[in-house]
Amino acid sequence: MSVIDSHPVKQEAYQLSVCTGWQDWDALVANSMQGHVFSSSHFLKALGLPFTCYQVLTPTGVCVAGIAVIEDGQVMRRVPISFTPHQGILFANNLNQLQTQKKITAQLRITEFLIKQLILIYQSCSMSLSPFFQDLRPFLWHNYGLIDQPKFNIVNRYTSRLNLNHFNFQDYLCSIRSVRRQEYKKSMAVVNSSNDVDQFLSIYKKTFQRQGLEVNTQDIGLVERIAQSSLENKYGRLMSAKVNDQPASMALFIFDMNCAYYLFGANDPEFRNSGASTRLMIESVQYFASQALTSFDFVGVNSPSRGDYKLSFNPDLLPYQEVHLQSGK
Repeated sequence: MSVIDSHPVKQEAYQLSVCTGWQDWDALVANSMQGHVFSSSHFLKALGLPFTCYQVLTPTGVCVAGIAVIEDGQVMRRVPISFTPHQGILFANNLNQLQTQKKITAQLRITEFLIKQLILIYQSCSMSLSPFFQDLRPFLWHNYGLIDQPKFNIVNRYTSRLNLNHFNFQDYLCSIRSVRRQEYKKSMAVVNSSNDVDQFLSIYKKTFQRQGLEVNTQDIGLVERIAQSSLENKYGRLMSAKVNDQPASMALFIFDMNCAYYLFGANDPEFRNSGASTRLMIESVQYFASQALTSFDFVGVNSPSRGDYKLSFNPDLLPYQEVHLQSGK
């Protein structure tokens, strides 16, 4: 990683630089407690949006944090960004070597530094933080006590996540909602991996058409880019559940070293009562557990119907926050 002169913003304890080495960036993401596949270089490129990856360095050049900023002209693009639940501050793993009280202080100061520098560069600040970003005080304290100065609006969001450590399939099957267990047992669907993105997109469109909705061309293009990128760069797995040799349900899961994420699901209305989507989901959980991943994220439970469906597979509820700098009081 190197310091780029295009943003020579500095503070006594830290300096901000643009990261141009993707190997270094991906190593930071992979080793951070707040890291996830959504900040990986391949996923960021698949979004098709301008972005810059920043790192926070100590005076001796040690990287202690980073952030990928999705840009909208001269400002930070307001989150949430399509199909990107998290995009925020990542602390380097080396901070975990500090004693607890020193780590908390370091992370607070780094966050304060990043907030100030990002506002200097973009005149705005909007992030969707990792569920494992804990200390919100720098956002709560920004312009604290100052009248008519912009403050942060903090919005609570939720995802749901299964712990795959010590996974036992029969125990898991007994833990899910009874209707899902019955659907799984009755379903005749056969689940396999697939590389047929065109077939997935066809069923994806049908899923929305059944609800009287049309997916715009821009969104379909983004779904296709993410699917193609994840399969080509080996951070995605497309699963298909077939009934009578016909694709009834398909889903794209993306993953990093620790967690799999249920990103897109698609169901053919003709097979709505086949239980194919339930069998696909349960067998996908089983598959990722077999790959030694530690968790499975259902990616958002922020609407009533979809949230209830995802929670029926017995994940834990996990909060995270979106933070937006308000332009007014």
